[in-house]
Amino acid sequence: MVKDIEGGTVLIACKMLQYEIMKAIEEVGCQYPIIWMDSEYHTDPNGLRTKLQEEIDKLKDNTTTILLAYGCCGNGTVGLKATTGELIIPRTEDCISMLMSQCGQSYLRPKATYFMTKGWLEGTHSMAQEIEHAVKRYGPERAKKIFEQMFRHYKYLMLIDTKSYTIEECLDEVKVLAERLNLELTFAQGDIWFLRRLLSGNIDQDFCVIPKGETVSQQDFACCDQDLPRQPF
Repeated sequence: MVKDIEGGTVLIACKMLQYEIMKAIEEVGCQYPIIWMDSEYHTDPNGLRTKLQEEIDKLKDNTTTILLAYGCCGNGTVGLKATTGELIIPRTEDCISMLMSQCGQSYLRPKATYFMTKGWLEGTHSMAQEIEHAVKRYGPERAKKIFEQMFRHYKYLMLIDTKSYTIEECLDEVKVLAERLNLELTFAQGDIWFLRRLLSGNIDQDFCVIPKGETVSQQDFACCDQDLPRQPF
């Protein structure tokens, strides 16, 4: 189903996906107003839900469709009410699955893997910044022990190449991060098909469509694996 979503459409998106979203916008050729959300809410589903609802509630009366560049995100989008317009949300666990899945196929996430993109590397609560903050607060030795404990179940640091930026732009920094976390650096090909379809209105069973006045429920993401461990962004 292709929806006419040109008039009164607003995109609400996480800054961690800024490169992928701008690439998708370029390819699709749309010009929707964008509300960028700070990446800090990735670790706080309740805070994410509250902030998203605030932004949804503030939209003007001429809004008809609100595109959310999010997945279920640890139930961070479950409970949102479509107060000012219809909500359209990718039916996926989170942005990792959004970028790593192939159209028409379920994504089996590799175990013991911490994922990274250029946007995640630059986030306000990026792992590199968290490490620096911990070193300043606790000192190098204690900070090292803290992150060894945090990443005890991880073996790999996977850099996702979404073709939305030149991977060499962040390769050196990711190599340093992998070394500091004592993880093996690996690479994977990503895709922005979810975002292209979200922006073009090519909406089908891969998306949750919440009519105005209705509320997002867990059943809307019933095909997603809600028990996946959340990455400590």
